[in-house]
Amino acid sequence: MQMVLAARRWRSLLDDRLRPLGHSAPRMEAMSTIAHSPQLSAQVEIAKRIGIEGPTLTRMLDMLEADKLVERLPDPSDRRANRIRLTKKGEEVLAEINAVADELRTQLLARFDPEGIDKANDFIAQLLDCFEEDIPNGA
Repeated sequence: MQMVLAARRWRSLLDDRLRPLGHSAPRMEAMSTIAHSPQLSAQVEIAKRIGIEGPTLTRMLDMLEADKLVERLPDPSDRRANRIRLTKKGEEVLAEINAVADELRTQLLARFDPEGIDKANDFIAQLLDCFEEDIPNGA
């Protein structure tokens, strides 16, 4: 439960910092996932990486596309699917968003021992790997 509360509080604080710039934590999550996905990933793959439903990502992509931050390209192997990539403007905006997130992270973590932070990051990376393995419920 502490992880859930910490994640929610982080998103809330980040939203407070991004709102004056016209951005949000969900926007950052979508853009970061696109930026760090294999080149021209399918929309459904991006939704899965974020952990959201396809229609939710579609609405987010509609807004990002309207702001000229992403572009949808037809998938040459499946004309019903789109491949997504950040535009140059999207890369610039993501850099601005990341700068805000980095500043907030630095402020929040300044009081903690760097070794403890490294251990926590290692644990979370291992936990995320477990999620990627699609551990069945109850395992």
